[in-house]
Amino acid sequence: MQKPSIEGFIQLVSLYRPNFPQEIRGAAASQVDAFAELVYQVSALSLPSDYRDFLLRMGVAAPGFIVDTSQPNWGDRVPWCAFVRDASPELESLHEYYGYFLEEGRSPPPQCLVVGVFGVHDDEVLVECHEGIAGRVFHQSLNSRVFWSETWLGHLYKQAFRHMIIEHLDIKAYNGITKEAASQLVNLAIAYGLEVLWFSDAFDFCAVSSDWEILFHIANYAISPFFYIAGKKQKQSWSWIGGDRSNSPTADFLEFLKRSCGEQLNQIWV
Repeated sequence: MQKPSIEGFIQLVSLYRPNFPQEIRGAAASQVDAFAELVYQVSALSLPSDYRDFLLRMGVAAPGFIVDTSQPNWGDRVPWCAFVRDASPELESLHEYYGYFLEEGRSPPPQCLVVGVFGVHDDEVLVECHEGIAGRVFHQSLNSRVFWSETWLGHLYKQAFRHMIIEHLDIKAYNGITKEAASQLVNLAIAYGLEVLWFSDAFDFCAVSSDWEILFHIANYAISPFFYIAGKKQKQSWSWIGGDRSNSPTADFLEFLKRSCGEQLNQIWV
C-alpha cells in the first residue's frame, strides 16, 4: 500500500469501488482558503495539510460515506460537516458553524479543529492539530470525550476499512466481545499470520491476510470491542472454515477462532 495520504485513502476505497475517484467532489481552493482564514480568526490555528487535502478532494461529496440530510426524519438538525461517522463533508455548513464561533466570541478547545457538528454546539467532532499535522480524532459532548483514532488520516483509512467490510464483503462472523477476548484475538491474528495494518491503534484493530481476501476488524477496541471477519464472496477463503484443511496461517486462524468461540460463535457464524 502506498504512503498514507488522502490519495491513498481514495485508492483503498477503490479496491472495491473502482469508480470512487470519479464519484467524489472536492471544494474549490477559494472555498478552502476562506474557511482556513475563518478558522485562523477564531482559533489562531492553520488548517493541517492533510485535512486541507481532504477538503480539496472530497469537501463537497463522498457518496457512500455520507448521511442524506434531505430525508424527512432529519428535521432541523445541523448536518455533520466532515468525514466522520454518519458524515457529510459539507464544507459550507462547517464554514457557517465557525461563523457562529466568531459572532459569539467563542472558540474550540486549544489546538483543536472542529470537523463535525451535530444538532447543537456542545456535540462536536474535533481533531487535535500540532505542527501542521491532524492528530487524534475525538467526539465531544458537553465535557465528555471519546477518542476514535490517533490521526486524521488513520481515521479515514479505518472508515474505508469498515466500509469495505460492511458494504462490499461477505461478513462471515461478527460479535461483541470482552476486552480480554479482544486482546487474545489480536495476539492470535498476529500469531497466525495476518498483517496488522498501519492504521491500527489503541482504538481499533485492523488486519488482513496477505492476499486481502480476509479482513479482520475489532472496532472500539478500548471501550466496547466488537469484531468482524469478512472476505470476498465465493472465494476459497471460506472453504477453510467449513471443511478442507489448508496449510495457510489464515486458515488456521479462522478454524482456531471458530473452535475457541464455541457455541456462541456457531450461532452467529453466517
